[in-house]
Amino acid sequence: MAAEIGINQWFHFQDYHAVERVVKELRSLGVRALRTGISWADWHRREGPAWYDWQMAALSEFDILLSIWHTPPSIAEGGTCAGPPLHLDWYAAFIEEILVRYGDSLDTLELWNEPNNRLKWDFERYDPQWEKFGRMVRLAAERARAMKARTVLGGIVPVDPAWLHLMQSYGVLAAVDVVAIHGFPGMWWSDAPNWDWHRDWHGWEEKVNKAQRATGGKEVWITETGFATWNMSGECPGLWEQQSAMLEQAVRAPVERVYWYSLFDLDPARAAIEGFHVDENEYHLGLLTFDGQRKPAYDMFKSIAGEPLGASFA
Repeated sequence: MAAEIGINQWFHFQDYHAVERVVKELRSLGVRALRTGISWADWHRREGPAWYDWQMAALSEFDILLSIWHTPPSIAEGGTCAGPPLHLDWYAAFIEEILVRYGDSLDTLELWNEPNNRLKWDFERYDPQWEKFGRMVRLAAERARAMKARTVLGGIVPVDPAWLHLMQSYGVLAAVDVVAIHGFPGMWWSDAPNWDWHRDWHGWEEKVNKAQRATGGKEVWITETGFATWNMSGECPGLWEQQSAMLEQAVRAPVERVYWYSLFDLDPARAAIEGFHVDENEYHLGLLTFDGQRKPAYDMFKSIAGEPLGASFA
């Protein structure tokens, strides 16, 4: 399969307008690869299945990498979306339900998201060695494989060989087809939360090679990378240009797929995963501002969409 660059865009529950905006811009960009998600927790809302039926139908023209995470609080340890389900095989059952319902329109399933980030999987309180996560995801991957669906192990940040060795010991790597990594080079400041660490950054090739060595040569995708531009008109002029530079670096990475986060900046009136404007960087990672202004990286992205990765920069 030819290498692709895609977009990663999450949608709030029942945000029909956002889905329609994204579809329009993806068509303009010439992008087919889209990473988005289904919240297991939102599925349990009264209108959950109907909302996702609509979302998946609206996105049916794209090659969807579907990330499935967020434990329903009513069935989770600690009553939190980042807690393990009370019965680990419930996640596999939900994966089967999703495949029965949408399998024909999916490209690949991504099992969870950033499991070594405690905001996404609270390992500190409920699963210090990720044993529960390993069993949960192995069961889900085996169920998906039996249904002939391709799976990706939820993208990790940082790229941690020790964590990947744990997954190997729990049988996860044998059950999935692809391992995903995330990275946000250049997003480090002395006065703001860091998304990556300068001391640990040695380029995408080093990150990919590290993951492949730790997994015995497993295929690696970058399912989330980006660069925030929120203070480009303040103390740090030139961040729009730096966003373009980070995009150029990403498309040179030695992987089959890269997903850029994101198409649109976040809605400034909504809370992000860290909270309401706790980390302003979360709100300004788009190729377009929330009100639709195109950043320079938008035109760069459009010029390379659909080409083999890095071809525009050979």
